[in-house]
Amino acid sequence: MLDKDGYVSESNVTNIFLVKKGRVLTPQADYCLPGITRATVMELVEKENFVLVERRISLSEFHTADEVWTTGTMGELSPVVKIDGHIIGDGKVEPVTRRLQNAYKILKEDSGVAIQTNSQK
Repeated sequence: MLDKDGYVSESNVTNIFLVKKGRVLTPQADYCLPGITRATVMELVEKENFVLVERRISLSEFHTADEVWTTGTMGELSPVVKIDGHIIGDGKVEPVTRRLQNAYKILKEDSGVAIQTNSQK
């Protein structure tokens, strides 16, 4: 989960995002696979008018996040409510996560099962 310098890179086989004060952050893809679902969600974040920041993120920032979710082919956009025993936000699925899950679902229904990012078209 951590890169060589101790910053969060990804979780097991998924990419990871956090929300703090309305901004969406995700680790740079230096030490993780820049997945298709990750790219799709990043596009949705911007389409839904959230600020997207891609940078190195410490584990403590994830512990104190308002919301956290992972992205991957199988789990799509999956909420995270606890990390290392630290409850994230209120310990339930929060509004930004819900909104992006809904946007992802609509995109998937509109485009079929296979989702392509703008860079793949």
